[in-house]
Amino acid sequence: MARSRTRLTLLETALLLSLTALVLAIFVPSFARRLRTNKIEEASALLAELSRATAAYYAAHPTGCLPPAAGPAPHEPTPQPRDLTFSAAETPGQVTWSALGFEPARPVRFSYEYLPSESGCGLREAEAPISIVFRARGDLDGDGVLSTFERHARIEQGRFTPAEALRVDRRTE
Repeated sequence: MARSRTRLTLLETALLLSLTALVLAIFVPSFARRLRTNKIEEASALLAELSRATAAYYAAHPTGCLPPAAGPAPHEPTPQPRDLTFSAAETPGQVTWSALGFEPARPVRFSYEYLPSESGCGLREAEAPISIVFRARGDLDGDGVLSTFERHARIEQGRFTPAEALRVDRRTE
């Protein structure tokens, strides 16, 4: 009667360990990159949303209005996402966030700011260009070093023009 062989030889074990190490060497960095990209995507998407909300607010007022600066909200960014109601009374800039209709539908890990160079109404007639900075700051890995993401917009001769580029400082800290 033939006995079935259930043990691995030393060569088979070495081959199995080599293949496992190769798979881990390829997929672990890719997975880590994907996690970081997902964290960065929050800032990019919400800053674009904030820019669109500001453009809509400006367009909805015949004389061209912008609400006052707001943020940072939340006051301190966190490595882990947390729920925040931007329209809550204790949120810095609550009146502005409400006016713009900016209320992220998901937990946030970044701290958001809206910074116009001028606010109020009658801005369609402004002679000097008006700049608006939309900023997100976050501590992506919990080391206390913040990454900063910014979108800019400009109002010149009554036209609201968002910048296409996302400016980043310390993308991966």
